[in-house]
Amino acid sequence: MTSMRIPLRRACAAGNLFGAPSLSAGALFRLLLVAFLVAFSSVALAQESGAQPEAGAATGAEGASQADAAPALPPQAFPEEQARIDAWRATLERVERGLQAERIDDVTLSDLRRQLGTIPMHAAGLKAKLQPRLQAVNQRVEQLKPADEQAARSQAEAIKLEHAQLQAEAAGLQAIVQQADFIALRAQQDIDIIGERRRALFTSSILQRSQSLADPSFWFDLAAATPETLANQSGVVGHWFGALIERTGRSAAGVLVVVMGFAAFLLSPGRRWLTRRTSRDPSVLHPSGLAKATAAAAITLANLLIPAIAFFVLYQAMSILGVLPADLAAVLRPVFFGLTFASFFYGLSIAVLAPERPSWRLVDVTDAAAEKLIPVIVAMAVIIAGGLALDAFLKATHAPLSFAVAAQGLGAVALGILAMIALRFVAREDDESQQGASSAWRLLIPVTWAVAALTVVAPLAGFVAFGRFAALQIVFTTAVLMSLVLLLRLADEAISYGFSVQTRIGGFMRQAIGFKPNTISQIGVILAGFARLVVIMIAIMALLAPWGIQSEDVVGTFASAFFGFEIGGFSFSPSAILGAIVVFIIVIVATRGFQRWLDGRLLPQTSLDAGLRTSIHTGVGYVGAAIAGLVAFSYAGLNLQNVAIVASALSVGIGFGLQSIVNNFVSGIILLAERPFKVGDRIEVGQNMGIVQRVSVRATQIQTFDNVTVIVPNADLISGQVVNWMHGDFSARLKIPVGVSYDSDPEQVRRVLLEIAMDNPRVLKIPEPFVSFTDFGADALQFTLFCHVGNINADAGAASDMRFEIARRFREEKIEMPFGQREIHLRDLSSIEGLVRELFDGRAAAPAAASSRPGQTRAKRRKSAAEAAGE
Repeated sequence: MTSMRIPLRRACAAGNLFGAPSLSAGALFRLLLVAFLVAFSSVALAQESGAQPEAGAATGAEGASQADAAPALPPQAFPEEQARIDAWRATLERVERGLQAERIDDVTLSDLRRQLGTIPMHAAGLKAKLQPRLQAVNQRVEQLKPADEQAARSQAEAIKLEHAQLQAEAAGLQAIVQQADFIALRAQQDIDIIGERRRALFTSSILQRSQSLADPSFWFDLAAATPETLANQSGVVGHWFGALIERTGRSAAGVLVVVMGFAAFLLSPGRRWLTRRTSRDPSVLHPSGLAKATAAAAITLANLLIPAIAFFVLYQAMSILGVLPADLAAVLRPVFFGLTFASFFYGLSIAVLAPERPSWRLVDVTDAAAEKLIPVIVAMAVIIAGGLALDAFLKATHAPLSFAVAAQGLGAVALGILAMIALRFVAREDDESQQGASSAWRLLIPVTWAVAALTVVAPLAGFVAFGRFAALQIVFTTAVLMSLVLLLRLADEAISYGFSVQTRIGGFMRQAIGFKPNTISQIGVILAGFARLVVIMIAIMALLAPWGIQSEDVVGTFASAFFGFEIGGFSFSPSAILGAIVVFIIVIVATRGFQRWLDGRLLPQTSLDAGLRTSIHTGVGYVGAAIAGLVAFSYAGLNLQNVAIVASALSVGIGFGLQSIVNNFVSGIILLAERPFKVGDRIEVGQNMGIVQRVSVRATQIQTFDNVTVIVPNADLISGQVVNWMHGDFSARLKIPVGVSYDSDPEQVRRVLLEIAMDNPRVLKIPEPFVSFTDFGADALQFTLFCHVGNINADAGAASDMRFEIARRFREEKIEMPFGQREIHLRDLSSIEGLVRELFDGRAAAPAAASSRPGQTRAKRRKSAAEAAGE
């Protein structure tokens, strides 16, 4: 793959054309090209000015003045950033030269991928770092740019120089940003090429066809080659033992070191701590979730670390003492790895399934299924460890390929059969107990059945490599899923326990920081969710690793996308969006703090009423939210002019689709500005009367005297009729209508009513209460008592008190309060009596008619049957 040249502008920005102590052939060619372009542009300008002399072309003095108005400076150099880009470019050229080879093995491809490293992420990070600075410089350039030629002539020399320097800085920054963008794209393309070639190599390797295990000739050839192969292997093994015997002292020293290491571990406090952590008491019926998770994790780590450390110490001791031949070392490494994995797989199964300890189990399987699965898992672990050891031994002893094919094929078939047995145990026990895993996990059973069947069939069909790969994937996927279950449970329980109020972390956050218990629990839930996401992502990358997809490819892709990606010509930067969200939250938090300061310190010291204070509080909140949005948009790099254009384009849709919301929003702003009522006022809206609790831009909350909150849209309050009992003044007039009989003395009634009103402590003396003789009613003389109270909210009960007093005083004063009486006159009473008599006579005759009705019915039935027979 040929390397790509950077553009001329980037070369100029990098300082490759000017100021170099020596010029190469390429640099000399670029200098000549620049000189040719300058000369050509000068000739073209001269011809244009000569062809149109009457157009008022600039004279020599005017041209000089224009040149003075815009002095030309070379682009500013950024040596540190340019050095990083040059190093990345050299690495890319080296990798691209390596990729030009037609045949490359997986090891070489992995090395090339490692050389690329995180170049795309770092290049994208450099671009994201310089982009805000470039935007700021461009804004300064636009600020200092003269509006016209007259302004350019009158501009000060210092301003002209500043403008030219800013242009040079902008050109240099633009060159660096473009180079970083190009480097990121180029590196990502090379990574994609390496990934494609690795996947193609992986596919060709696992789908490579070999001789079928079902072919009898294969076994005949294997049997014929067995004596010679065994003889060669005997010689190699004898060489290994001979090397060990020759250095008996060193071998004994190595064994002594290992024995001493194990003895030190068995006698150490760590062993006692490990024993205490890994022990699970079966008598504990309800252990805590944290106890179950920590015990399972300790068992898994013990089965992983103890053999791994022991084998590592033994291998290093033999290597240092010089008793380990090179070919024997090539065999011991996979043997140690296989035994370590087998121990880990067994310990993980014991930790998750917990046979004979159902209360400590981490998955929903029956006791019978857990006990039956453990021998199958042990057999799988032994086959895997033995298969790795046998592959290494056959390779070290240069055995024929047929032996490796037979070993791998038989191992794959054995693993497939064991997987089928395990699936049969799980499915049967779950069906019998109606217990078992959730539906999402049970979907894995048919998929694993299909893979196990392929594992058995593929070696018989001649695809031994594919069968072995499928068998290993069954075991590896099982180990990853069990580890996922364990880590998810451990993360949930540990974080939930750590962020409880009873722990040190929770106590510190509550006492030192001042968090509430609910806030601490919410932080724990968020961290637990993040931990679950991280564990799941690690499990996914682990499952994808055997398929040729490396974790650094996935992480690099996400990291590059985090700093910006393009879709359909539009650039998106999750990092900028995340930063804008953080800035928005900070401004909102500052606004809330300012609102609390207003409510707690400033506004209580003023003479403003509660309603105006609420309006100020709400207005400050909306202004702060608007400022937070503008600052966040600016931080994200969004042009507010473009946002305004989009908003104007959507105005028609907003007008039709969101008409009600916009109407309520505008109405809320009018209510906050006009304040026809305020918080605490007693108002009536339709059939609802209550106290205003909150006025927002969309709706107003009213709490009725039945303790019911009514949400009224602001548009209804603007367009409808609202009764405000406290608008401008809390006092209100009460009226109490009273009716007395026609025999009562009106003067006496007026006197009694005025005395009752004057004696009530909540009734104002000014304005003075008065009584109005309102009407001569049909049943009574109608009077109305009018009086005023100081606060309609607090003194509204005065009307009820006066009604009680009126009832008592009227009884004392013998003043009658009549009630309406009505007389009913019936016309044609004789006709009504005749109708009632006929009705009773008809009911008396009904039983006699009913007794003769069954005989008539039977006669009709016989007649109908005879007619039907005649027909």
